[in-house]
Amino acid sequence: MKIAIGQINPTIGDFEGNFDKIHKTIEKAKAAKAELCVFPELVITGYPPRDLLVKESFVKNAEYSNQQIIAHTHDIGVIFGSITRNTHESGRPLCNSAIFCYNGKSQIFNKTLLPFYDVFDEERYFEACDKVSTLTFHNTTFGISICEDLWFQTHLFTKKVYHKNPIDFFKTQKINCLININASPFSTTKFAQRKETVGQTARTLGVPIVYANLIGGNDELIFDGRSCVINPHGDIISLAKTCEEDLLYYDTEKNYVPLAISDNKNELILKALELGLSDYVKKCGFQKVLVGLSGGIDSALTVYLAQKALGANNVIAVMMPSRYSSKGSVTDSQKLARNLGITLKNFSIERLLSGYLDLFTDEFNGLAVDSTEENLQARIRSNILMALSNKYGYLLLSTGNKSELSVGYATLYGDMSGGISVLGDVFKTKVYELAHYINRNEEIIPHEIIEKAPSAELRANQKDIDSLPSYDILDRILKRYIEEGINSDEIIQQEKIDINIVKEIIEKVDRNEYKRRQASLSLRISEKAFGIGRRIPIAYKR
Repeated sequence: MKIAIGQINPTIGDFEGNFDKIHKTIEKAKAAKAELCVFPELVITGYPPRDLLVKESFVKNAEYSNQQIIAHTHDIGVIFGSITRNTHESGRPLCNSAIFCYNGKSQIFNKTLLPFYDVFDEERYFEACDKVSTLTFHNTTFGISICEDLWFQTHLFTKKVYHKNPIDFFKTQKINCLININASPFSTTKFAQRKETVGQTARTLGVPIVYANLIGGNDELIFDGRSCVINPHGDIISLAKTCEEDLLYYDTEKNYVPLAISDNKNELILKALELGLSDYVKKCGFQKVLVGLSGGIDSALTVYLAQKALGANNVIAVMMPSRYSSKGSVTDSQKLARNLGITLKNFSIERLLSGYLDLFTDEFNGLAVDSTEENLQARIRSNILMALSNKYGYLLLSTGNKSELSVGYATLYGDMSGGISVLGDVFKTKVYELAHYINRNEEIIPHEIIEKAPSAELRANQKDIDSLPSYDILDRILKRYIEEGINSDEIIQQEKIDINIVKEIIEKVDRNEYKRRQASLSLRISEKAFGIGRRIPIAYKR
Protein backbone atom coordinates (compact mmCIF):
# COMPACT_ATOMS: atom_id res chain seq x y z
CA MET A 1 0.00 0.00 0.00
CA LYS A 2 1.24 3.49 -0.84
CA ILE A 3 0.69 5.89 2.05
CA ALA A 4 0.99 9.67 1.84
CA ILE A 5 1.69 11.89 4.86
CA GLY A 6 0.28 15.39 4.43
CA GLN A 7 2.48 17.63 6.58
CA ILE A 8 0.60 20.92 6.39
CA ASN A 9 0.47 24.21 8.29
CA PRO A 10 -3.06 24.91 9.57
CA THR A 11 -4.22 28.16 11.14
CA ILE A 12 -6.31 27.90 14.29
CA GLY A 13 -9.94 28.58 13.44
CA ASP A 14 -9.36 29.00 9.68
CA PHE A 15 -11.67 26.14 8.73
CA GLU A 16 -11.99 27.18 5.11
CA GLY A 17 -8.25 27.64 4.64
CA ASN A 18 -7.40 24.43 6.46
CA PHE A 19 -9.91 22.47 4.39
CA ASP A 20 -8.47 23.92 1.21
CA LYS A 21 -4.93 22.78 2.18
CA ILE A 22 -6.20 19.30 3.05
CA HIS A 23 -8.24 18.99 -0.14
CA LYS A 24 -5.33 20.04 -2.37
CA THR A 25 -3.03 17.61 -0.58
CA ILE A 26 -5.50 14.76 -1.04
CA GLU A 27 -5.65 15.50 -4.76
CA LYS A 28 -1.85 15.44 -5.01
CA ALA A 29 -1.75 12.13 -3.12
CA LYS A 30 -4.37 10.65 -5.47
CA ALA A 31 -2.39 11.82 -8.50
CA ALA A 32 0.65 10.00 -7.06
CA LYS A 33 -1.44 6.79 -6.78
CA ALA A 34 -1.49 6.81 -2.96
CA GLU A 35 -4.21 4.67 -1.40
CA LEU A 36 -4.17 6.33 2.01
CA CYS A 37 -3.38 9.94 3.01
CA VAL A 38 -2.62 10.74 6.66
CA PHE A 39 -2.81 14.21 8.23
CA PRO A 40 -1.67 15.41 11.68
CA GLU A 41 -3.55 15.86 14.94
CA LEU A 42 -6.33 18.51 15.04
CA VAL A 43 -5.42 19.61 11.53
CA ILE A 44 -8.99 20.82 10.99
CA THR A 45 -9.03 23.21 13.96
CA GLY A 46 -5.34 24.00 14.27
CA TYR A 47 -3.43 23.24 17.47
CA PRO A 48 -3.92 24.20 20.24
CA PRO A 49 -7.41 25.72 19.94
CA ARG A 50 -7.67 26.14 23.73
CA ASP A 51 -10.85 27.88 24.94
CA LEU A 52 -12.19 28.26 21.42
CA LEU A 53 -13.32 24.71 22.09
CA VAL A 54 -15.98 25.96 24.50
CA LYS A 55 -17.61 28.03 21.73
CA GLU A 56 -20.46 26.12 20.11
CA SER A 57 -19.95 27.95 16.81
CA PHE A 58 -16.33 26.77 16.70
CA VAL A 59 -17.37 23.16 17.30
CA LYS A 60 -20.06 23.33 14.63
CA ASN A 61 -17.60 24.77 12.11
CA ALA A 62 -15.24 21.89 12.84
CA GLU A 63 -18.03 19.36 12.38
CA TYR A 64 -18.97 20.93 9.05
CA SER A 65 -15.34 20.73 7.90
CA ASN A 66 -15.20 17.09 8.99
CA GLN A 67 -18.16 16.33 6.73
CA GLN A 68 -16.57 18.23 3.86
CA ILE A 69 -13.43 16.10 4.09
CA ILE A 70 -15.45 12.89 4.30
CA ALA A 71 -17.37 13.90 1.18
CA HIS A 72 -14.12 14.41 -0.77
CA THR A 73 -12.56 11.00 -0.11
CA HIS A 74 -13.48 9.12 -3.25
CA ASP A 75 -10.97 6.45 -4.29
CA ILE A 76 -8.55 7.26 -1.46
CA GLY A 77 -8.63 6.65 2.26
CA VAL A 78 -7.92 9.65 4.51
CA ILE A 79 -7.04 9.90 8.19
CA PHE A 80 -7.14 13.37 9.70
CA GLY A 81 -7.22 14.93 13.15
CA SER A 82 -10.21 16.90 14.38
CA ILE A 83 -12.66 17.26 17.24
CA THR A 84 -15.81 15.18 17.63
CA ARG A 85 -18.62 15.07 20.18
CA ASN A 86 -18.36 12.73 23.14
CA THR A 87 -21.24 10.29 22.59
CA HIS A 88 -21.34 9.18 26.24
CA GLU A 89 -23.70 10.79 28.70
CA SER A 90 -20.91 11.65 31.14
CA GLY A 91 -17.53 13.30 30.76
CA ARG A 92 -16.30 16.29 28.85
CA PRO A 93 -18.27 17.14 25.72
CA LEU A 94 -15.51 16.72 23.13
CA CYS A 95 -12.93 14.17 22.00
CA ASN A 96 -9.59 14.66 20.27
CA SER A 97 -10.07 12.35 17.34
CA ALA A 98 -8.49 10.71 14.33
CA ILE A 99 -11.16 10.34 11.65
CA PHE A 100 -10.79 7.71 8.93
CA CYS A 101 -12.92 8.18 5.85
CA TYR A 102 -13.27 6.45 2.51
CA ASN A 103 -15.89 6.83 -0.22
CA GLY A 104 -18.12 8.96 1.98
CA LYS A 105 -18.04 6.70 5.07
CA SER A 106 -16.12 7.34 8.28
CA GLN A 107 -14.82 5.76 11.46
CA ILE A 108 -13.67 7.66 14.57
CA PHE A 109 -10.68 6.83 16.80
CA ASN A 110 -10.35 8.94 19.96
CA LYS A 111 -7.20 9.89 21.84
CA THR A 112 -6.56 7.83 24.95
CA LEU A 113 -3.84 9.74 26.81
CA LEU A 114 -4.58 13.44 27.34
CA PRO A 115 -1.52 15.46 28.40
CA PHE A 116 -1.95 18.22 30.95
CA TYR A 117 1.65 19.13 31.75
CA ASP A 118 3.92 21.91 30.48
CA VAL A 119 2.19 23.61 27.52
CA PHE A 120 -0.58 21.00 27.26
CA ASP A 121 -4.00 21.15 28.92
CA GLU A 122 -6.08 18.66 26.97
CA GLU A 123 -7.87 17.27 30.04
CA ARG A 124 -9.50 20.69 30.30
CA TYR A 125 -11.45 20.05 27.09
CA PHE A 126 -11.45 16.43 26.01
CA GLU A 127 -12.74 13.11 27.26
CA ALA A 128 -10.24 10.26 27.07
CA CYS A 129 -10.97 7.26 24.90
CA ASP A 130 -12.11 4.26 26.96
CA LYS A 131 -11.79 1.68 24.18
CA VAL A 132 -8.90 1.33 21.72
CA SER A 133 -9.62 -0.30 18.35
CA THR A 134 -7.98 -1.02 15.01
CA LEU A 135 -8.70 -0.17 11.38
CA THR A 136 -8.75 -2.62 8.49
CA PHE A 137 -8.38 -1.04 5.07
CA HIS A 138 -7.45 -2.74 1.81
CA ASN A 139 -6.56 -5.99 3.64
CA THR A 140 -4.17 -4.13 5.95
CA THR A 141 -4.77 -3.78 9.68
CA PHE A 142 -3.67 -0.50 11.24
CA GLY A 143 -3.36 0.62 14.79
CA ILE A 144 -4.50 4.26 15.12
CA SER A 145 -3.04 6.46 17.85
CA ILE A 146 -2.78 10.16 18.56
CA CYS A 147 0.43 11.85 19.77
CA GLU A 148 0.59 11.27 23.55
CA ASP A 149 -0.73 7.73 23.11
CA LEU A 150 2.88 6.73 22.33
CA TRP A 151 4.37 8.60 25.30
CA PHE A 152 3.11 6.43 28.14
CA GLN A 153 5.35 7.11 31.17
CA THR A 154 8.03 8.75 29.03
CA HIS A 155 7.42 12.47 29.18
CA LEU A 156 9.85 14.62 31.11
CA PHE A 157 7.99 16.68 33.66
CA THR A 158 5.16 14.92 35.48
CA LYS A 159 6.31 11.29 35.32
CA LYS A 160 2.58 10.59 35.53
CA VAL A 161 1.47 7.00 35.20
CA TYR A 162 -1.57 7.00 32.96
CA HIS A 163 -4.48 4.74 33.74
CA LYS A 164 -3.81 2.63 30.65
CA ASN A 165 -1.23 2.16 27.95
CA PRO A 166 -2.90 1.97 24.51
CA ILE A 167 0.18 0.26 23.09
CA ASP A 168 -0.60 -2.74 25.30
CA PHE A 169 -3.80 -3.24 23.31
CA PHE A 170 -1.96 -3.18 20.00
CA LYS A 171 0.40 -5.86 21.31
CA THR A 172 -2.57 -8.22 21.41
CA GLN A 173 -3.67 -7.44 17.85
CA LYS A 174 -2.13 -8.58 14.59
CA ILE A 175 -1.60 -5.12 13.15
CA ASN A 176 0.56 -4.51 10.08
CA CYS A 177 1.34 -0.86 10.79
CA LEU A 178 0.76 1.77 13.48
CA ILE A 179 -0.33 5.26 12.45
CA ASN A 180 0.36 8.06 14.93
CA ILE A 181 -0.91 11.58 14.19
CA ASN A 182 0.69 14.42 16.10
CA ALA A 183 0.86 18.07 17.09
CA SER A 184 4.28 17.84 18.70
CA PRO A 185 5.96 21.22 19.38
CA PHE A 186 9.59 21.89 18.56
CA SER A 187 12.39 21.99 21.07
CA THR A 188 16.09 21.50 20.54
CA THR A 189 15.90 18.01 22.04
CA LYS A 190 12.46 16.93 20.82
CA PHE A 191 13.44 15.09 17.62
CA ALA A 192 15.82 12.82 19.52
CA GLN A 193 13.07 12.12 22.06
CA ARG A 194 10.60 11.30 19.31
CA LYS A 195 13.03 9.01 17.55
CA GLU A 196 13.73 7.14 20.78
CA THR A 197 10.10 6.88 21.90
CA VAL A 198 8.57 6.03 18.51
CA GLY A 199 11.48 3.72 17.69
CA GLN A 200 11.02 1.83 20.95
CA THR A 201 7.30 1.39 20.21
CA ALA A 202 8.10 0.09 16.71
CA ARG A 203 10.50 -2.46 18.19
CA THR A 204 7.94 -3.45 20.82
CA LEU A 205 5.17 -4.01 18.28
CA GLY A 206 7.43 -5.31 15.51
CA VAL A 207 5.68 -3.14 12.89
CA PRO A 208 6.47 0.10 11.04
CA ILE A 209 5.07 3.37 12.38
CA VAL A 210 3.77 6.21 10.21
CA TYR A 211 4.31 9.40 12.22
CA ALA A 212 2.50 12.52 10.92
CA ASN A 213 3.31 15.85 12.58
CA LEU A 214 2.14 19.44 12.15
CA ILE A 215 4.34 22.28 11.02
CA GLY A 216 3.76 25.96 11.72
CA GLY A 217 3.79 28.57 14.44
CA ASN A 218 0.80 29.11 16.72
CA ASP A 219 1.44 31.85 19.27
CA GLU A 220 4.63 30.86 21.09
CA LEU A 221 4.54 27.22 20.00
CA ILE A 222 6.47 26.12 16.91
CA PHE A 223 5.71 22.83 15.18
CA ASP A 224 8.65 21.60 13.13
CA GLY A 225 7.02 18.81 11.15
CA ARG A 226 9.64 16.15 10.43
CA SER A 227 6.95 13.56 9.84
CA CYS A 228 8.55 10.21 9.29
CA VAL A 229 8.25 6.48 8.87
CA ILE A 230 10.08 4.20 11.28
CA ASN A 231 10.71 0.55 10.48
CA PRO A 232 10.14 -2.34 12.93
CA HIS A 233 13.78 -2.05 14.06
CA GLY A 234 13.29 1.54 15.18
CA ASP A 235 15.15 3.16 12.26
CA ILE A 236 13.86 6.19 10.39
CA ILE A 237 13.47 5.18 6.75
CA SER A 238 11.65 8.22 5.38
CA LEU A 239 11.66 11.79 6.68
CA ALA A 240 9.74 14.95 5.75
CA LYS A 241 11.18 18.44 5.67
CA THR A 242 11.90 20.52 8.76
CA CYS A 243 9.69 23.59 9.32
CA GLU A 244 8.19 23.32 5.83
CA GLU A 245 5.02 21.88 4.41
CA ASP A 246 5.68 18.56 2.70
CA LEU A 247 4.01 15.50 1.22
CA LEU A 248 5.86 12.33 2.17
CA TYR A 249 5.26 8.90 0.64
CA TYR A 250 5.77 5.41 2.03
CA ASP A 251 5.15 2.19 0.12
CA THR A 252 4.64 -0.79 2.42
CA GLU A 253 5.80 -3.16 -0.33
CA LYS A 254 9.20 -1.52 -0.82
CA ASN A 255 12.45 -2.00 1.08
CA TYR A 256 13.98 1.15 2.55
CA VAL A 257 17.49 1.83 3.79
CA PRO A 258 17.68 3.51 7.23
CA LEU A 259 18.51 7.20 6.99
CA ALA A 260 21.64 8.67 8.52
CA ILE A 261 20.42 11.91 10.10
CA SER A 262 22.93 14.49 11.28
CA ASP A 263 21.32 17.63 12.66
CA ASN A 264 22.96 20.98 13.24
CA LYS A 265 21.16 22.44 16.26
CA ASN A 266 21.95 26.02 15.31
CA GLU A 267 20.39 25.50 11.89
CA LEU A 268 17.31 23.90 13.47
CA ILE A 269 16.90 26.79 15.92
CA LEU A 270 17.19 29.40 13.19
CA LYS A 271 14.65 27.58 11.02
CA ALA A 272 12.24 27.22 13.92
CA LEU A 273 12.51 30.88 14.94
CA GLU A 274 12.01 32.04 11.36
CA LEU A 275 8.90 29.87 11.03
CA GLY A 276 7.52 30.93 14.41
CA LEU A 277 8.01 34.61 13.63
CA SER A 278 6.69 34.39 10.07
CA ASP A 279 3.52 32.57 11.12
CA TYR A 280 2.86 34.83 14.10
CA VAL A 281 3.11 37.91 11.90
CA LYS A 282 0.98 36.53 9.06
CA LYS A 283 -1.62 34.69 11.15
CA CYS A 284 -2.16 37.83 13.26
CA GLY A 285 -2.75 39.91 10.13
CA PHE A 286 0.47 41.93 10.03
CA GLN A 287 2.79 42.45 7.09
CA LYS A 288 5.69 44.54 8.35
CA VAL A 289 7.66 44.48 11.60
CA LEU A 290 9.55 47.11 13.54
CA VAL A 291 12.79 46.54 15.47
CA GLY A 292 14.73 48.90 17.71
CA LEU A 293 18.34 48.51 16.54
CA SER A 294 20.79 49.32 19.32
CA GLY A 295 24.06 48.15 17.82
CA GLY A 296 24.03 45.15 20.18
CA ILE A 297 23.99 41.46 19.41
CA ASP A 298 20.37 40.78 20.43
CA SER A 299 18.74 43.35 18.19
CA ALA A 300 21.12 42.36 15.38
CA LEU A 301 20.05 38.71 15.55
CA THR A 302 16.38 39.71 15.85
CA VAL A 303 16.49 41.89 12.75
CA TYR A 304 18.37 39.18 10.83
CA LEU A 305 15.66 36.62 11.69
CA ALA A 306 12.96 39.11 10.74
CA GLN A 307 14.57 39.69 7.35
CA LYS A 308 14.89 35.95 6.73
CA ALA A 309 11.32 35.27 7.84
CA LEU A 310 9.54 38.16 6.14
CA GLY A 311 11.85 39.64 3.50
CA ALA A 312 13.84 42.87 3.62
CA ASN A 313 10.94 45.02 2.39
CA ASN A 314 8.89 44.10 5.44
CA VAL A 315 11.45 45.02 8.12
CA ILE A 316 11.93 48.53 9.48
CA ALA A 317 14.77 49.11 11.94
CA VAL A 318 15.06 52.19 14.14
CA MET A 319 18.19 53.62 15.76
CA MET A 320 17.59 55.85 18.80
CA PRO A 321 21.00 57.04 20.01
CA SER A 322 21.51 59.01 23.22
CA ARG A 323 24.48 60.72 24.85
CA TYR A 324 25.66 57.29 26.02
CA SER A 325 25.50 55.56 22.65
CA SER A 326 28.93 54.83 21.25
CA LYS A 327 29.82 55.90 17.74
CA GLY A 328 30.27 52.23 16.92
CA SER A 329 26.70 51.41 17.89
CA VAL A 330 25.46 53.76 15.19
CA THR A 331 27.92 52.76 12.46
CA ASP A 332 27.54 49.06 13.25
CA SER A 333 23.75 49.32 12.95
CA GLN A 334 24.11 51.11 9.63
CA LYS A 335 26.44 48.40 8.36
CA LEU A 336 24.04 45.65 9.44
CA ALA A 337 21.11 47.38 7.75
CA ARG A 338 23.12 47.62 4.51
CA ASN A 339 24.06 43.95 4.71
CA LEU A 340 20.41 42.96 5.13
CA GLY A 341 18.95 45.51 2.71
CA ILE A 342 16.41 46.77 5.26
CA THR A 343 15.05 50.24 5.96
CA LEU A 344 16.84 52.05 8.80
CA LYS A 345 15.44 55.14 10.54
CA ASN A 346 17.31 57.38 13.01
CA PHE A 347 15.62 59.22 15.88
CA SER A 348 17.99 60.77 18.42
CA ILE A 349 16.48 60.74 21.92
CA GLU A 350 18.88 63.32 23.35
CA ARG A 351 16.42 66.23 23.30
CA LEU A 352 13.67 64.11 24.84
CA LEU A 353 15.99 62.77 27.53
CA SER A 354 17.17 66.28 28.40
CA GLY A 355 13.54 67.37 28.69
CA TYR A 356 12.76 64.57 31.15
CA LEU A 357 15.87 65.28 33.21
CA ASP A 358 14.99 68.98 33.33
CA LEU A 359 11.45 68.11 34.37
CA PHE A 360 12.73 66.13 37.39
CA THR A 361 15.56 68.51 38.36
CA ASP A 362 13.79 69.86 41.43
CA GLU A 363 12.02 66.60 42.32
CA PHE A 364 15.24 64.55 42.28
CA ASN A 365 17.48 67.26 43.76
CA GLY A 366 20.08 65.73 46.07
CA LEU A 367 19.30 62.16 45.03
CA ALA A 368 21.91 59.98 43.38
CA VAL A 369 21.62 59.07 39.71
CA ASP A 370 20.51 55.43 39.45
CA SER A 371 18.43 53.10 37.30
CA THR A 372 15.64 55.67 37.22
CA GLU A 373 17.53 57.77 34.69
CA GLU A 374 18.56 54.65 32.78
CA ASN A 375 14.99 53.43 32.53
CA LEU A 376 13.83 56.83 31.27
CA GLN A 377 15.90 56.23 28.14
CA ALA A 378 14.45 52.77 27.56
CA ARG A 379 10.90 54.10 27.96
CA ILE A 380 11.50 57.05 25.65
CA ARG A 381 12.64 54.58 23.00
CA SER A 382 9.59 52.43 23.62
CA ASN A 383 7.31 55.44 23.08
CA ILE A 384 8.97 56.18 19.74
CA LEU A 385 8.67 52.58 18.60
CA MET A 386 5.07 52.25 19.72
CA ALA A 387 4.17 55.52 17.97
CA LEU A 388 5.57 54.16 14.71
CA SER A 389 3.82 50.84 15.33
CA ASN A 390 0.47 52.54 15.95
CA LYS A 391 0.74 54.96 13.05
CA TYR A 392 1.78 52.48 10.37
CA GLY A 393 0.39 49.20 11.72
CA TYR A 394 3.80 47.58 12.14
CA LEU A 395 4.29 44.78 14.67
CA LEU A 396 6.99 45.72 17.18
CA LEU A 397 9.41 42.92 17.98
CA SER A 398 10.93 42.67 21.45
CA THR A 399 14.66 41.97 21.25
CA GLY A 400 15.52 40.72 24.75
CA ASN A 401 17.04 37.27 25.34
CA LYS A 402 16.23 34.58 27.90
CA SER A 403 19.21 35.43 30.11
CA GLU A 404 18.04 39.02 30.55
CA LEU A 405 14.41 38.04 30.98
CA SER A 406 15.38 35.48 33.62
CA VAL A 407 17.09 37.96 35.94
CA GLY A 408 15.02 41.04 35.15
CA TYR A 409 17.82 42.83 33.29
CA ALA A 410 15.24 44.66 31.19
CA THR A 411 12.92 47.66 31.57
CA LEU A 412 9.17 47.27 31.93
CA TYR A 413 7.41 49.43 29.32
CA GLY A 414 10.84 50.04 27.82
CA ASP A 415 12.94 47.50 25.94
CA MET A 416 10.45 44.80 26.99
CA SER A 417 7.78 46.39 24.76
CA GLY A 418 6.69 44.40 21.74
CA GLY A 419 4.11 42.05 20.31
CA ILE A 420 6.37 39.02 20.36
CA SER A 421 9.85 38.21 21.65
CA VAL A 422 11.91 36.36 19.06
CA LEU A 423 14.80 35.55 21.42
CA GLY A 424 12.92 35.25 24.72
CA ASP A 425 13.77 31.54 24.92
CA VAL A 426 17.38 31.90 23.70
CA PHE A 427 20.15 32.30 26.26
CA LYS A 428 22.77 34.98 25.61
CA THR A 429 25.56 32.48 24.99
CA LYS A 430 23.38 30.81 22.34
CA VAL A 431 22.70 34.22 20.78
CA TYR A 432 26.45 34.59 20.18
CA GLU A 433 26.70 31.02 18.91
CA LEU A 434 23.90 31.64 16.41
CA ALA A 435 25.54 34.86 15.24
CA HIS A 436 28.81 33.04 14.57
CA TYR A 437 26.90 30.33 12.71
CA ILE A 438 25.14 32.91 10.54
CA ASN A 439 28.54 34.38 9.65
CA ARG A 440 30.13 31.00 8.87
CA ASN A 441 30.43 31.76 5.14
CA GLU A 442 30.29 35.54 4.97
CA GLU A 443 29.97 38.49 7.33
CA ILE A 444 26.27 39.28 7.67
CA ILE A 445 26.19 40.43 11.28
CA PRO A 446 29.16 42.83 11.53
CA HIS A 447 31.99 41.32 13.54
CA GLU A 448 32.18 44.55 15.55
CA ILE A 449 28.73 43.79 16.97
CA ILE A 450 29.71 40.25 17.92
CA GLU A 451 33.04 41.20 19.46
CA LYS A 452 32.04 44.25 21.52
CA ALA A 453 31.43 43.81 25.25
CA PRO A 454 27.66 43.58 25.94
CA SER A 455 26.24 46.87 27.21
CA ALA A 456 22.84 48.49 27.63
CA GLU A 457 24.54 51.88 27.02
CA LEU A 458 22.31 53.66 29.49
CA ARG A 459 25.14 55.28 31.42
CA ALA A 460 28.77 56.16 30.74
CA ASN A 461 31.09 53.18 30.22
CA GLN A 462 28.37 50.73 31.21
CA LYS A 463 28.94 46.98 30.71
CA ASP A 464 26.60 44.08 31.45
CA ILE A 465 29.31 42.47 33.54
CA ASP A 466 28.97 45.38 36.00
CA SER A 467 25.61 43.97 37.10
CA LEU A 468 25.81 40.30 36.12
CA PRO A 469 28.37 37.50 36.13
CA SER A 470 29.82 36.61 32.75
CA TYR A 471 27.18 35.10 30.50
CA ASP A 472 28.87 31.71 30.33
CA ILE A 473 28.50 31.43 34.12
CA LEU A 474 25.06 33.04 34.23
CA ASP A 475 23.60 30.79 31.56
CA ARG A 476 24.90 27.63 33.22
CA ILE A 477 23.05 28.62 36.40
CA LEU A 478 19.88 29.61 34.54
CA LYS A 479 19.73 26.46 32.43
CA ARG A 480 20.11 24.28 35.50
CA TYR A 481 17.56 26.20 37.58
CA ILE A 482 14.90 27.06 34.99
CA GLU A 483 15.05 24.29 32.41
CA GLU A 484 16.24 21.39 34.54
CA GLY A 485 14.63 22.33 37.87
CA ILE A 486 17.82 21.83 39.91
CA ASN A 487 18.09 23.64 43.26
CA SER A 488 20.88 25.98 44.32
CA ASP A 489 22.83 23.44 46.39
CA GLU A 490 22.98 20.98 43.48
CA ILE A 491 24.00 23.75 41.06
CA ILE A 492 26.82 24.85 43.36
CA GLN A 493 28.05 21.28 43.71
CA GLN A 494 27.71 20.27 40.06
CA GLU A 495 28.83 23.49 38.35
CA LYS A 496 31.51 24.52 40.87
CA ILE A 497 30.26 28.11 40.92
CA ASP A 498 30.61 30.42 43.91
CA ILE A 499 27.71 30.01 46.35
CA ASN A 500 27.03 33.74 46.55
CA ILE A 501 26.75 34.08 42.77
CA VAL A 502 24.36 31.15 42.49
CA LYS A 503 22.09 32.34 45.29
CA GLU A 504 22.07 35.91 43.97
CA ILE A 505 21.07 34.79 40.48
CA ILE A 506 18.33 32.46 41.71
CA GLU A 507 16.98 35.29 43.88
CA LYS A 508 16.89 37.54 40.80
CA VAL A 509 15.02 34.88 38.81
CA ASP A 510 12.39 34.42 41.52
CA ARG A 511 12.01 38.13 42.22
CA ASN A 512 11.40 39.07 38.58
CA GLU A 513 8.47 36.81 37.85
CA TYR A 514 6.27 39.94 37.87
CA LYS A 515 8.21 41.33 34.91
CA ARG A 516 7.88 38.15 32.90
CA ARG A 517 4.10 38.16 33.41
CA GLN A 518 4.04 41.51 31.61
CA ALA A 519 6.45 40.52 28.86
CA SER A 520 5.38 39.68 25.33
CA LEU A 521 5.15 35.97 24.57
CA SER A 522 8.41 34.30 23.52
CA LEU A 523 8.90 31.83 20.70
CA ARG A 524 9.54 28.51 22.42
CA ILE A 525 12.59 26.40 21.51
CA SER A 526 13.50 24.77 24.84
CA GLU A 527 11.87 22.13 26.99
CA LYS A 528 11.02 24.77 29.60
CA ALA A 529 10.33 28.27 28.34
CA PHE A 530 8.73 31.23 30.09
CA GLY A 531 5.04 31.44 29.28
CA ILE A 532 2.17 28.96 29.27
CA GLY A 533 4.38 26.00 30.20
CA ARG A 534 5.82 27.60 33.37
CA ARG A 535 3.34 28.64 36.01
CA ILE A 536 5.01 30.28 39.00
CA PRO A 537 3.14 32.57 41.43
CA ILE A 538 4.39 36.13 41.83
CA ALA A 539 3.48 36.65 45.48
CA TYR A 540 4.81 33.82 47.60
CA LYS A 541 7.26 33.30 50.48
CA ARG A 542 10.64 32.56 48.96
